[in-house]
Amino acid sequence: MTTPATTAIEAAGVLDEAATHLKRVGHHKGYLYDEEQAKGTAIESCRVCAVGSILAAAYGQPRYPADDTARAAVTDTAIDAVEETIGTPVPVWNDEPERTVDDVLTALTATAARLREAA
Repeated sequence: MTTPATTAIEAAGVLDEAATHLKRVGHHKGYLYDEEQAKGTAIESCRVCAVGSILAAAYGQPRYPADDTARAAVTDTAIDAVEETIGTPVPVWNDEPERTVDDVLTALTATAARLREAA
């Protein structure tokens, strides 16, 4: 199935925002956001994994909202596109011991650029 150009462009924007968010709050492994940090910090300011950064960019917090399905196609497109870039499921890749924040940032920005070129 082909992704509509508008969805691809929106997904690229979300990926750019995800990279900005990740730079601001820091990288986390093992869950969408750092649950320990969330005990004393607002969830939108907690360290995030790659998928958590995408969700934070799309929804304002690093988790799927219960009632906002309008942007689901955009977040799904963004996550699927990152998986195409890295060749494996994003959560598995993010949590590998050798994975760094720079690796994640590179994947997010490279994927955003690829989506824009293809649109």
